[in-house]
Amino acid sequence: RPRPLQRRCSVLGSPAAPGAERREAASSGALADADRPAEKSGGKWRGVSLGGWLLLEPGPAKELFRRFPGPAGEEARCEWDLMENMRRQDGLGALKAHRESYVTLEDFRRIRAMGLNAVRVPFGYWVVDGPLRAGATGAPDPYEGPALEYLDRAVAWAEQCGLQVLLDLHGCPGGESGEAPCGRRQRPPRSQWRWRSWRFRDTLRVIRTVAERYRGSAAITGLAVCNEPSPQVPLDVLCRFYGRAVAEVRAAGMAAGEVTVV
Repeated sequence: RPRPLQRRCSVLGSPAAPGAERREAASSGALADADRPAEKSGGKWRGVSLGGWLLLEPGPAKELFRRFPGPAGEEARCEWDLMENMRRQDGLGALKAHRESYVTLEDFRRIRAMGLNAVRVPFGYWVVDGPLRAGATGAPDPYEGPALEYLDRAVAWAEQCGLQVLLDLHGCPGGESGEAPCGRRQRPPRSQWRWRSWRFRDTLRVIRTVAERYRGSAAITGLAVCNEPSPQVPLDVLCRFYGRAVAEVRAAGMAAGEVTVV
């Protein structure tokens, strides 16, 4: 059975975009209705982050990390390392089972019944695009994907339960940092990650794909275009990326009054 909800979800409390027209949350009676259709509603996001589902980290997905150690018995420190271990041990079936069972419709119903109004769904780029290659002739990243059916489920469940969704591109192509939350942990002194490793063009393509796919959903009220980018990224480069990312989201049909870009 999946672990209890409170052990795999962290609190989400981000505000809506400034200037966007937002309505107050529904009455407490309506919030208890776990199958109320979603609508574009407002106020603050009050909910949970479904970490450890579509981007694996040692904390929330610790069972997988313990089950598939490295060659010397060491525990992987990020999804990249874990996937190398799982592929070496023919463990992709365990990954599929994890994705199928870790978060379910019942979890969404419980979130709604608790009086919350939103879920944040972190995912890696590979869930959308599949693993990319390091170059024209390079080996592909070890991630397993695409797996858009799970994002589809999350959005459909949110619509069914009357929850808002913040889709969170948590791991960008090339990595927005050298830390585990983006999929691959690459710290000094052996780190090969530099801010130019972040593949901005591929990231924008993934953002456009996600925005076009879910632009018609009543549940989607937020789209995070990266997560905790490294302070090594020059400020002007980062600001330019955010500007281009916002433009991609809006051009794809997600309006400023309906979807906040984070």
